[in-house]
Order: sequence, then structure tokens, then C-alpha cells
Amino acid sequence: MSLGALIYCFDSDQLQYHHTANFCIQQIKRNLRIPVTVVTNNHTANMILGADQIIRVENAMGNKRVYKGKQIAWYNLERAMAYDHSPYDTTVLLDADYFVYTDNLLAYVDSEREFLLHDRVHDLTNRDSFRYETKSMIPLVWATVTIFKKTPFVRKIFDMIQHIQQHYDYFCNLYRIDFRNFRNDYAFAIALHQLNGFTKQYFMPSAMAMLPMDTQIVKIDQNGLTFKHDKYINLISNQDVHVLDKEIPFNV
Repeated sequence: MSLGALIYCFDSDQLQYHHTANFCIQQIKRNLRIPVTVVTNNHTANMILGADQIIRVENAMGNKRVYKGKQIAWYNLERAMAYDHSPYDTTVLLDADYFVYTDNLLAYVDSEREFLLHDRVHDLTNRDSFRYETKSMIPLVWATVTIFKKTPFVRKIFDMIQHIQQHYDYFCNLYRIDFRNFRNDYAFAIALHQLNGFTKQYFMPSAMAMLPMDTQIVKIDQNGLTFKHDKYINLISNQDVHVLDKEIPFNV
């Protein structure tokens, strides 16, 4: 049975996201020691380093998002195709800005669960920034890290995610979601709710560590990162982390 990681990376005029993806690939290889497949386009593919396989998607689906007060292009719609893009029997699907500093994710790949992701996050600045209970009628899940197996049920999940993506306005009205710009986290949450009904959905037991967008990354390397918020400087090591700042000063 094959195992590997899948990440998506598309540069835009505003963000050279391949720097982040290359660091993500390096950390996967260093700490998980599994092959990595990157889905990208021809332009960005020339800048990708260390991937075992590159899948090129021209005319990538995307939309706009607000980043640091500006509207930027954001290619976040291809993730719905992860089941088809992945060449692996078990896939560790990661955002390119999720940095692996441990081998903890390997504990989940042999689980009997077909589909796992986080339903809780921990704000490392201790501000509890990621609270969305009042933003919709459905609890948010986090598509940042998703471990899935190629089974008929998981095929249905991704088919449902694609359907939700095509009719996102309808589902926003149905679940009273405030985020009208397509967001994978809500698409994944809706798909699980639609397919599971009121049955038990299993999630990763730990909260995902996250650094908010207004956190300044002072230094980052293969062993950890230093971040600054307000007047405080902190160090992260031996902990996987999702970094929302898209302009990271890589020193590797």
C-alpha cells in the first residue's frame, strides 16, 4: 500500500508561494520520510524543488481573498480534486504553509479511519483567534491537514466537496455561513455533515497549532521557527505548525 504527501502550490503576481512549498517539501522529506506530489501549473513547476512527482494543472481554479488588506488571487479550488490527483493509497494532504517538525502525522496513516482532519486549533499567540461559532450553523473543520484513504466512502466525500464548490452560495444560505468567498474548511465540513448525517465523525485528537496572519516570523529553519507578536518573541521547535503569513523570510 502506497503512502505519500500531496500539496498544492500556485504562484501569483502578489505571492511567490513556491518558496513556502519548497520548505514544506523539505520538512516532509526530513521528518515524515515519504514521497511528495505537488499539484501546480507550468510556470510555478519550474520553481518547485524536491518533489517526487509534479502534476501540472493549467487554468487552475481560484478566486480572490483579502490578504493584509489587499485583494489577491488565491488558487484554492483545486483541492476538491485531491482524491483524483493523489497517486497514493493513503494520502497526507497538506497546505503548503503547514510545516512538519515531527513525525506525529505518521501515527494516523495506519488508522482504521478512512478520513481524518482537525476540528480544533490552538492559537500559539494565546489570543484564541480562531473562533467561528457565530459564523455559521455548522461547526468548522480544518482542511489544512487531511489524511485519507482511497475508499468508496472517501470518493463520495470528494465528489460531495466538488458539488458544494459548484453550488457554494446555496450551501452558504442553507448553513448560514458568513464566509461567502469559497472556503475549503466549510466545504469539507458540509460534505461530512451531508454524508454522515448525525453519526459520529472522527477527528484528529489534538488541536492543530496555528500562527495568525498578523504574527511576524523572525526566523525559520529546519529545526524550528521564531515568531514575534506584540512585544513578545517565542520559539517553536518539535511541533508541527500552520503559519498563515504568506511572506515568510526563509533562512534555509
